[in-house]
Amino acid sequence: MEERSLLPQDVVAALDEIDRILRQMLGLSELSAGDGNINRTNLQKVLEHLQKKIDHTADRLEGK
Repeated sequence: MEERSLLPQDVVAALDEIDRILRQMLGLSELSAGDGNINRTNLQKVLEHLQKKIDHTADRLEGK
């Protein structure tokens, strides 16, 4: 299979997506650390899903 070179705008877009996801994860972790009534099991599932999205985006950067 031929490996495709990423264009600079592809890299920037991927890094922007990772940054957006990390900010979302930070917000969720801050919510979890508060005194609110949070379902931490569901929160953990959401965080794991977001981590998979980061992994998928990083894999695109590596050309996998």
